[in-house]
Amino acid sequence: MSLLSELSERVPGRAHGPGASEYDAGRTVFAGVGEPEAVVRPHTAEEVAAAVGLAAAAGLPIAVRSGGHGLLPVDGGLVVDLAEFTAIEVDAAGLVSVGGGARWGDVAAALAPHGLGISSGDTRDVGVGGLALGGGIGWLVRGQGLAIDALREVELVTAAGEVLTVNETAHPEVFWALRGGGGNFGVVTRFVFQAVPADGLVAGHVTFDRSDVPALLRAWRDVMRTGPDELNSSLMLVPPFGPEMPGGPQLGVALQGSEAQLRELLAPLLELPSVTEAKIAPSTYGELLEDAPPGRPPFRFVGGNGFVPELSDAALDAVAAAYAREVPTMVLLRALGGAFSRVAPDATAIAFRDAETLLIVNGVVAPDAAPEQVAAVKAGSDAALAFTSGVYGNFAAEYSDEITAAMYPPATLERLRRVKARLDPGNAFRRNHNITPAG
Repeated sequence: MSLLSELSERVPGRAHGPGASEYDAGRTVFAGVGEPEAVVRPHTAEEVAAAVGLAAAAGLPIAVRSGGHGLLPVDGGLVVDLAEFTAIEVDAAGLVSVGGGARWGDVAAALAPHGLGISSGDTRDVGVGGLALGGGIGWLVRGQGLAIDALREVELVTAAGEVLTVNETAHPEVFWALRGGGGNFGVVTRFVFQAVPADGLVAGHVTFDRSDVPALLRAWRDVMRTGPDELNSSLMLVPPFGPEMPGGPQLGVALQGSEAQLRELLAPLLELPSVTEAKIAPSTYGELLEDAPPGRPPFRFVGGNGFVPELSDAALDAVAAAYAREVPTMVLLRALGGAFSRVAPDATAIAFRDAETLLIVNGVVAPDAAPEQVAAVKAGSDAALAFTSGVYGNFAAEYSDEITAAMYPPATLERLRRVKARLDPGNAFRRNHNITPAG
């Protein structure tokens, strides 16, 4: 009997195969379109358990579709589509119950009437599940930490078909692993976060020309080093794509405070001769989120990301050199520190808590670029990334054992592998930044 037939008996009306609209929706993700044996769209954790237990017992790979941005296309296995798990509830204490298939924009909308926020991703469309399990570096990361730092409980369906309530006291080692270990340990059907006040925000964008990028980089670093935890920012260096798209540095900022305070904090940046425009105004938590790109871009990124422990002058020189090279190069620097760094490195699976900045460097080449060109562009990106100490998995577009090993220090990875061996010894949840079971 086929997987689809067995699923149709176990979870009637929830299993879908080729030709069904639910099948097409479940198999289509940001990275492409897969050919799974079946897509299941359950309504309850018990239905998830029935489907997952069946596929895992058959040795088939299982992928979980929450938002679809971080999921690899699946061929020959099962996709669990959490499209029905979108409920969001906020209680009087600010605890927020979020279905595993909800999007961050929906969470922001639910929190808005309460003046609350949860440090999350940058876009409205990104799924809560993938982003939160991978860490969750959001706009309020310096003031609130990662999304996983606000996580208080999850409902987890394991490969064995068990439904577990997991928190600091119930299955604490599993709770540790879920906070940064990604989708390696099962299907999270419900998250519970502690939201915090997020009203009184001011935010905006400052654009610069390309006349003195090294001076801009140093000024940005110094402003963020001396700024309060409530000051959050990202600096993006956009390459030119022709006369109509000249590119240039773009600064995004957000502060829980007043516009006058923000302008005072940013004064060393706003006084630079390279400033071309500055827009700062009151904002809401939801307005900080942007729309995600509609699909894969018509080019290829070559590079990577990493946590920078110290944004030294040498590191900034390497960043400036990468941006100035002939091949178009996109650079993003996300300020960390603050609440992010006050969490002990062994408290969650995200261990690089000493990082001052998250750095992303990607050269832009054609999809069919020759291998020698790709290698040369990668070498240029790696020169700047040499100042990093570890990779952030949510922004790592490539999947390999080498990438997974770079995401965690050895002791952290070994601890994750032991949890994996307990929950998923057959490695059914392997279509991800895979943590192989110990032993």
